[in-house]
Amino acid sequence: MRRRHLLAAPALLAPGLVAAPARGQAWPDRPVTMVVPFAPGGTPDIAARLVAPRMSQRLGQAVVVENRAGAGSTIGTRSVIQARPDGHTVLMGSISFMMAPLTMAPPPFDSAASLRVASLLGTVPYVLIVRADAPPRDLAGFHRWVADNPGRLNYGSAGNGTPLHLGGAIYSLLTGAELVHVAYRGSGPAIADLLAGQVQMVFADLPAAAPHIAAGTVRLLASAVQHRLPGFPQVPTMAESDPRLADYDIYSWAMLVAPKATPDLPVQRLHEALAEAGRAPELQPRFAELGFDLVLNSPAEGDALLAREQAKWAALIRRAGIKAEF
Repeated sequence: MRRRHLLAAPALLAPGLVAAPARGQAWPDRPVTMVVPFAPGGTPDIAARLVAPRMSQRLGQAVVVENRAGAGSTIGTRSVIQARPDGHTVLMGSISFMMAPLTMAPPPFDSAASLRVASLLGTVPYVLIVRADAPPRDLAGFHRWVADNPGRLNYGSAGNGTPLHLGGAIYSLLTGAELVHVAYRGSGPAIADLLAGQVQMVFADLPAAAPHIAAGTVRLLASAVQHRLPGFPQVPTMAESDPRLADYDIYSWAMLVAPKATPDLPVQRLHEALAEAGRAPELQPRFAELGFDLVLNSPAEGDALLAREQAKWAALIRRAGIKAEF
C-alpha cells in the first residue's frame, strides 16, 4: 500500500519552538552551508539544489550546497554533527545517514542521538535498473538472469551501508542470489558505470534514474517499494514478482537535519524555509516528475520518525548480517 503522509503547515510548529524571533534577534547572520553527503546526482543532491534558492529568499542569506561524499555518507554526516550547533551548517541527507553507521563496527555515531530534524522533505522510491541492452527484458527475465549467473553479475550502489547497497543485499538474502556489490560515492557515479558496462544493475533512487529512463539508456525493471509508481504503472514491484520478496520495500528520503544542540529558533526557521520551498508552485511538477512523495512534517514529527526508522533498520541489518567494508 502506498505510504500516506500528512503535510504539516509551516505554522504548525513543534511544541516548544518559538513562534517568532525576539526583537533584534537575527538568524541567520551569515550564509548557511547545506552539506550533501554524496557526489552530485543522487536524491539528496537534487533535492538540495531544488530547494536552496527558495530557502535563500526566505532566510535572507545564501544557502550554499556543498558535496562531501564518502564512506556511505558518514564523512559528510560527521562533519555536520561536529559543526558548531548554530544552524549555519546543516545536512540534506538520504536515509543513508541513519543506516550506514548501523552497518559499521563500532558505529561512528548514533544519528538519532546526534542530529535533530528540521523537516522530512519527502520520501523517494527505489527502482531496479539495467542497461537498455541488457539481456533481461522484464523482471521475470531478471530473476532468471541472476539465477543463471551466480557470482558473475555486479550491482552498483551509492556506497556501503546505503539503501542501494541494502537493495541488493536483501534481494540476495531473500532469494539466495549471488551478486557482487560495487560501492560508489553516490547514485550518479554508480549509474555512470552502469552505462559504461562496469556493473550490470543498480538499485537506484528514482530521481537519479529518471533522466536515464526518459533517455532510453537504461531499462526500468521494477519498483523496489510496495506500490507501483504513478509514472510507471506498467512496471511491477519486486514484492509482487516472487513470494520470497513479499516484504521487499526499499526507499529513501530527503531530510534536513542539524546538530543535536542547535537551538529551536534556527530549527524553526529552517523548517519554515524548507516547507515554503517544498510547496513552491514552480517546483511541484519537478518533484512529481522525480517521484518525490512530499511530507514536510514538523521538527518533532521528524525526530520521532528518525528514531523509529533507526530501530527498524537496525533490526533488519542485524538479520541480514550486513557489514560495511571501507
